[in-house]
Amino acid sequence: MPLFLLVLLVAVTSALHADQDLVRAADESNVNQRYVIESISIPGIERDHLPPDLLQRVDSLVGLPCDMAMLNALSLEIRRQLHFRTVTEHLAKGSEPGRVRVSFEVSHRDRAFEVSLPRFLYHSDQGFTGEVEANAHEGANTYTFGLVSNGDDLTERFSGITAHLESDPSLTRPIRFELGFEDYHEQWSQMTRDAAVGSGLDIYRSRWDIAPELTFNIAPALAVSFGTSFTETQSENALIGSRWTDAATFDVNYGHKIEGGPMEQRIDGKYSLRVATRFLGSTYAYARHMISMRYEARTGRHLLANQFIAGSIAGEAPFFDRFVLGSSSTLRGWDRYDIDPLGGSRVVHNEMTYGYRTSLGTAEGFYDIGMLWQSNRAATLRHSLGVGFRKGVFMLSLACPLHDGRIEPVFMAGMNY
Repeated sequence: MPLFLLVLLVAVTSALHADQDLVRAADESNVNQRYVIESISIPGIERDHLPPDLLQRVDSLVGLPCDMAMLNALSLEIRRQLHFRTVTEHLAKGSEPGRVRVSFEVSHRDRAFEVSLPRFLYHSDQGFTGEVEANAHEGANTYTFGLVSNGDDLTERFSGITAHLESDPSLTRPIRFELGFEDYHEQWSQMTRDAAVGSGLDIYRSRWDIAPELTFNIAPALAVSFGTSFTETQSENALIGSRWTDAATFDVNYGHKIEGGPMEQRIDGKYSLRVATRFLGSTYAYARHMISMRYEARTGRHLLANQFIAGSIAGEAPFFDRFVLGSSSTLRGWDRYDIDPLGGSRVVHNEMTYGYRTSLGTAEGFYDIGMLWQSNRAATLRHSLGVGFRKGVFMLSLACPLHDGRIEPVFMAGMNY
């Protein structure tokens, strides 16, 4: 019996040393790309239960050289999105020499608290956009508290606090409940203030919102959400005072990966409907439709992606629900206030991206084309070209809007989960 235990101990020790040597070899071999990722798994978590964007990140690394920095970034994202206490990557030999299998060991937490920086962007024309979040996890519930200063998504810059409750962040149950709260103060450009005179649109100095929502995972690739949103804006005009936007919301999310063959493909789509009605006590009455579709194909080191969005508003919506182009992700390089300082009630936008994976990161080239207009005005088609570089969640890009024969490049950098 002692001899058997001795042999067993030697075997286990040898296996552990082999795994450590494999990790160290993979970490040191990024330059010559000695190892290729054969598969990635998260024991205890089914693929169909992963959020679509996280599943896309996982699938994008399969077949590529084993980059430990990229795996470290992915483990941080898994921990952030699925709210685990720790996430640790482990390597094992693959089915062929030079190939490795990656698995992420996760540990749940009954009570935990962590602070993260999910978004931090710099735009040479629009300044900084940043979000800081603190997450507390208790049982099946996750509580998130945040500080936000955002000059990228809307016509106005909004700054303030957010709070969010999610009943089952791991997405392992068919029904999930969420409750969100936001409280912001707004800053407006002079161009928007001037254009708003006589438009009927209200310049408000503050805005808060509370939004409960139920999500039903009705199929592995399909989720449907129903909710409500109660928003109050405090006008800068004392004669107007408070206005309410009380709306019912409906969302459909679809994500499907096409496997087999030399090319990996993925299709994602989302439809959102927001209906503000006086039946709920709303000052405004309108219906906002938004659809987005993304197609992505990967083969070897190459990536080709196309993302299309379109939206329409029937009725008169407040500023925070109007469409905007000219951000870090739409018509990059364009000044949103040159396009329309009031935002628009109609939008169409398409983005094409080609990426090439290197040992240092992914080099990209992109072409944006889009239109933003009012229902009673003609639409103008606009274009922009640019190049960028991504390493995990970090990105750099240089965008050039195409107008009047001038080249006015705009620089963007930061991190965005």
